[in-house]
Amino acid sequence: MFGKQIAALGLSSLLLFSGAVTAANAEETTPIDTAGYMAAVEALAESGVVSGSATALQTGDGLRLAEEAGLLDGDTLSLTQLSAQALVQETEALRKENFLKENTGVLVDCNSYISLRAEPSTDAQRLRIIFDGKAARLLDIVDDEWYQVAYGSDTGYVLSEYCQPVRYEDYEGTAATNTLLEDVIAEAYSYLGTPYRYGGTSRSGIDCSGFTMKVFGAFGISLPHGATSQYRMCRSVTTAERAPGDLVFFATGGSGIGHVGIYLGGGQFIHSSTSSGVIISSLYESYYARTYLYAARLIDM
Repeated sequence: MFGKQIAALGLSSLLLFSGAVTAANAEETTPIDTAGYMAAVEALAESGVVSGSATALQTGDGLRLAEEAGLLDGDTLSLTQLSAQALVQETEALRKENFLKENTGVLVDCNSYISLRAEPSTDAQRLRIIFDGKAARLLDIVDDEWYQVAYGSDTGYVLSEYCQPVRYEDYEGTAATNTLLEDVIAEAYSYLGTPYRYGGTSRSGIDCSGFTMKVFGAFGISLPHGATSQYRMCRSVTTAERAPGDLVFFATGGSGIGHVGIYLGGGQFIHSSTSSGVIISSLYESYYARTYLYAARLIDM
């Protein structure tokens, strides 16, 4: 991936400066522009660092330049080492710039979905989820481990190992860039912790069909307040066809539909339960496995 290209480039640069590039290595690495190296030497010389001095970096100007460039790790570097590292850094920056010009987006490539985080850390706040096969705009690369992307109305970070670099323009206007499904689920997540109230349709208290009605209603999709009535507005799907965003129905009152939730994938669904309010549960829990009826689709993607 991008980082491996940079690592190989950095290694080839250092080998080139030490005179240790072999014919075999030369076939595997990208050659460095020696004119760029000389330009780096000249730039340092103009700042008072003389190329003929092996201890030039011990002078005030040389040491300051090295510290500002972040190149000192406790050892005094020679001018040649500093110039080489400066050139490698410049080359890495150019390679990154070219990579971002060539790849304007990323395509999620995983089995289910990934999290869009507020910061490049798995501990950071999750802004939303992005499903497999969706494309986001690529904005930046962080330590080769994270991509900064824009998806829908959110900008955040995704793990690069679950994405393939692509040209966003190739997917624009297709289902891959349609965020409605993720927007619906993000809205559903925003209700987590809302208490249950029979007949309720607000964040101060909401019942199961009131919950699904409000979530989909936020995106202009009108549903009646009633689980049975909602089922009649959907298209039935089989268990094998069941997908995130589908409604799932249960016979919690004995016979007939008595409960509804929104399927999230992986056997999980989000709903307003009478005992705990809006929570995430598993279809494989004994109670829901026993009362599960069927799934139905409201959004065709």
